[in-house]
Amino acid sequence: MSDDFELFTSVLQSLEEVGILSSVVIIGGWAQILYRQYFKDPPELSVLRTRDIDILFARPPIIKPVGNLEEALAARGFDRIYGEDGTTKFSTPEAEIEFLVPERGRGDEKPYLIKELGIRASSLRLVDMLMVDPIEVRYGKYKIKIPDPIRFCFNKLLVSQRRKKKEKREKDLGTAFEIAALLLRFPKWRKLLPGRLEELPKKQRALVLSLLKQNDSPAVAAMGVMGVGHVGAMRTGLTPGGPWPRPGEPDGPLGGPTGRGAP
Repeated sequence: MSDDFELFTSVLQSLEEVGILSSVVIIGGWAQILYRQYFKDPPELSVLRTRDIDILFARPPIIKPVGNLEEALAARGFDRIYGEDGTTKFSTPEAEIEFLVPERGRGDEKPYLIKELGIRASSLRLVDMLMVDPIEVRYGKYKIKIPDPIRFCFNKLLVSQRRKKKEKREKDLGTAFEIAALLLRFPKWRKLLPGRLEELPKKQRALVLSLLKQNDSPAVAAMGVMGVGHVGAMRTGLTPGGPWPRPGEPDGPLGGPTGRGAP
């Protein structure tokens, strides 16, 4: 199966068959592809192709599977493989599926066991925000959750500063700047920018604003740079209650010795 969209559809079919599609958020490159659909092919967003399918679970996962995930994916041509760190992935020659959960504390080196599915997921820093108030996109007959685009933009900005490779850092920044420019055209999303900024810890707010200012982004004016002390309540049907980041977690994108950023 060589068509990217057919392959992605087969993964959605597997998740739906096992009963977990409504409990996960699609992040990474496929979220960017789905934003193009959600915003009706906006000129601000670059056309993207990706072989990676990144699936984010809450921690702990809130799932009640009704089938075997490995069997569902194997029936569609995916083989189970393992990352160097022992994480579970599923692969074909054309695509690779990775499972992710938010990192806790100051470094999660061990893969996180999702025993209900018999898989081990990678722990990533800074992805909690991507679980909050996800938006729903219809893709064929499926309803898919993808991150709130403002939080996705902020995540890309923060993660970019953790990248060691210049190419990946610039790619993250480019994605964030495109999304920021897009959101300013939509009154609904423009109005939400200041509140979303207030959700971030102080160091992260400062970094987000600094990076947007360096790019001369009009989003800075839309968000404002004063009165950002109160963190508004965040709602999600996918994560347990409590603020983000959680008490005891590092305040800022560079905290912790071993944390990874989002894909």
